[in-house]
Amino acid sequence: MPQFKYDVKKGPGQIISGVIEAENQRSAIARLRDMGYFPIRVEESEGEGKKDTLREALIRISLKERNVFFRQLANLSESGMVITRALRTLVDQTNNPKLASIIDQLREDVQKGSSLAEAMEKHPKLFPAMYCSMIRAGETGGMLEEVLWRIVAFGEQEEELRGKAISAMIYPAFLSVVGTAAIFILLSFVFPKFVTIFETFNAQLPLPTIIVMGICNFMGKWWWAILIVVGLFIASIVSYVRTDQGRKRMDTLVLRIPVLKGVIQKYEMAKFARTLGTLLDNGVPVLTALRITADTMTNRVVRDEVSTIHIGVTEGESMSESMRHTPHFPPLVMSMFAVGEESGRIGSVAKRVADAYDLEVDRAVRAMMALLEPLLIVIMGVIVGFLVIAMLLPMLTLSSTIGA
Repeated sequence: MPQFKYDVKKGPGQIISGVIEAENQRSAIARLRDMGYFPIRVEESEGEGKKDTLREALIRISLKERNVFFRQLANLSESGMVITRALRTLVDQTNNPKLASIIDQLREDVQKGSSLAEAMEKHPKLFPAMYCSMIRAGETGGMLEEVLWRIVAFGEQEEELRGKAISAMIYPAFLSVVGTAAIFILLSFVFPKFVTIFETFNAQLPLPTIIVMGICNFMGKWWWAILIVVGLFIASIVSYVRTDQGRKRMDTLVLRIPVLKGVIQKYEMAKFARTLGTLLDNGVPVLTALRITADTMTNRVVRDEVSTIHIGVTEGESMSESMRHTPHFPPLVMSMFAVGEESGRIGSVAKRVADAYDLEVDRAVRAMMALLEPLLIVIMGVIVGFLVIAMLLPMLTLSSTIGA
């Protein structure tokens, strides 16, 4: 779509410049007027448009910003403001230019006759299918405000759960990076100076010192090559994991690591139960809810298992029966969903399962960190201790020889 560079007035003496997407110059002017601006100059500019597109592509919309958008939209909708005016208000209140542009596109699509769900479906990276289905159900049933508040609650719970996992990993990651950097500096720049001193004496050196000297000689000459190789290795792994086959193999691997398996499994169960329960409580059909829930799963192995449940329900099985064919769905989840199916309250039961597993995830992450942190400290201490002792042993030998 063409890019148009503009100069507009928002108030007395206040001139704002920028770039906007539109089909033609007339559409660009109309869109700027709808945003509350008085156009002074609007002309097509390919160069500026490309720069703006690149700049906008580099800007990311965080989960928190998306949650704030839905909270503000829910507040404005609850106050009785029509959706187009609410979206126009949010354009002015949003600091992220990329998010503001998307909100303005939503407003324009709704103003042209599209539903809010249809407008959001054009931006699948920001608005998942789950949100679009819930909003469509809310618009159909005349309870959009209630659905928006449910989306807010769901998004904030997801943000809190992710935040706990990230905060728990910060210290181990920092410890690993600092420890690895310290060992690399010792081997590449510090210990080689001691090696030069040892080589001037023809004394018999201990085996640990000989090993460390060999490593230091190699690191001192080829440290730059090692950095390149490590960088290429990490880049190749990241590139491979981004493929479908690589991602599935990685997800299979993490589910085989004893301690990590429990955390991942509980996290996926919490996400599965909360997503499915929220969709069902908002009137989304079971088969559609299962299909959407499968797409939201982070782990590809669990995603395939949810798809298996979807196929089983399509063929006439109950949800709890279909879960028996999936190795990573615990018996507790099967039992709870069986109770929900018998009572006809699958949505509420699923949310209770999600609440229970949210607590389990928190406990599992804390337990994993309680094991990982001292383990990292011990590993780093052993490596550094071995290196220091290997350098001190010949010094003691040489000092005793000189003293004699």
